[in-house]
Amino acid sequence: MTKNADAYGAELWDYYTTKKDNREIVERDDNFIDGDRKGYGGSVYFAEYKNWSPIEKKAVAYARDRVLDVGCGAGTHALYLQKKGLDVTGIDVSPVAIKICKLRGLRKTQVLSFEQIDKFPVNSFDTVIMMGNNFGLFGSFEKPKYSFASYSELCHRMGLLSP
Repeated sequence: MTKNADAYGAELWDYYTTKKDNREIVERDDNFIDGDRKGYGGSVYFAEYKNWSPIEKKAVAYARDRVLDVGCGAGTHALYLQKKGLDVTGIDVSPVAIKICKLRGLRKTQVLSFEQIDKFPVNSFDTVIMMGNNFGLFGSFEKPKYSFASYSELCHRMGLLSP
């Protein structure tokens, strides 16, 4: 696989193998470019709990039992929850990210996109998390409204939400 085929995976792999950080630059379709985030590079995807933002810490406190981590990246949140005794499955579209998760000890992983989570049987998960910058998984400003409606429907079918 070339770096161009999985740029995100290449960023994670570079940090995983060298522990040297790089600077991540985010460029959106609306021409917004953010490359000025101090300390935001590969290392953020490997951060320990003590270095997480308060909102991340608060969010994982709600996780229960069987957890699906959508866009799990290097597995930071999934591994934390797994160490807490939860049954965690991490999915990501990046094959390299999933390889890193496996190397780091995440037991259940799949190369799978957000749109494919309906492939899991009904009632597979008690908690679904989507951390970090994963809002970009929607791909456009129009898609979230549709995706959240579909996602809500899926959560109802999976038994995560009451009707």
